[in-house]
Amino acid sequence: MTSLKAIAVAGLAALAAACSSDASKVFTADNGPIAYVRFVNAVPDSGAGDWRFIDQVEGSPTAFGLAFRSMFPGSGYQLAAAGSRHLRVFQTSTDIQQTQVVWFDTTFTLQAGTHYTLLAAGNLRDKTAKMYILTDDFTDPGSQVALRVINTGAGVVDVYASPTGGTSTLPTPFAAAVANFTATKWVSMAAGAASLRAFATGSTTFPAMIDVAAPAGLAADRANNLTAVGGVTQGGSVLTAFIFPRSVAGSKATSFTSAGILFIVDRNPPSGF
Repeated sequence: MTSLKAIAVAGLAALAAACSSDASKVFTADNGPIAYVRFVNAVPDSGAGDWRFIDQVEGSPTAFGLAFRSMFPGSGYQLAAAGSRHLRVFQTSTDIQQTQVVWFDTTFTLQAGTHYTLLAAGNLRDKTAKMYILTDDFTDPGSQVALRVINTGAGVVDVYASPTGGTSTLPTPFAAAVANFTATKWVSMAAGAASLRAFATGSTTFPAMIDVAAPAGLAADRANNLTAVGGVTQGGSVLTAFIFPRSVAGSKATSFTSAGILFIVDRNPPSGF
């Protein structure tokens, strides 16, 4: 017992010495060039889908059970390996045969350091569904807030941005005649409360087709080590408003009986610490 104990102690001492000699060295994995992606399901006539890159394991974010009007992640982006990529969207199911059903099969190139929105939109039933690869080339709006609109299939719309919604006076359209499956450029505006109202193009009859208050966001809280959260009252924020169609009646899509808007934060404002 004594000799074994002595050997063990000697071994630990040697290990400690070996470790201490490399204490100043830091080893980090090189994952190669990185891009930034997010997934948006805007298909109104089908159930949830599983989004998977099938070309490699590393640098390949995955989303399971992404339902209609859902996004992954809910804010910001996921890291993805840059280069030529191959993405498939499968039907979500507990039936192994159903999970082999492929809704989208897309190859594209991701540029290092670039942000992308991967948007599935259109109807699968009538074979108009398509994967749209959007390059998100936003810039720092400084003390202002930047906002854009993406119409994922709600019909051609005029969108108005104002401090309040409801039946308050409509300003000049923030975005006019936004067609299906198109994105506007980001527009900078003063930080402050904002509501978006959407009407079928050419109509201003109340109530609006869509009337939603934009998220305010939160200022950083240094005392509690909380970073800032993007929103229209926080200067430096960048946001996208996705306009979604209603669900197709009788389909497996999550049920929505009217068009709607969901906001996603593209860039949080600086926290200052």
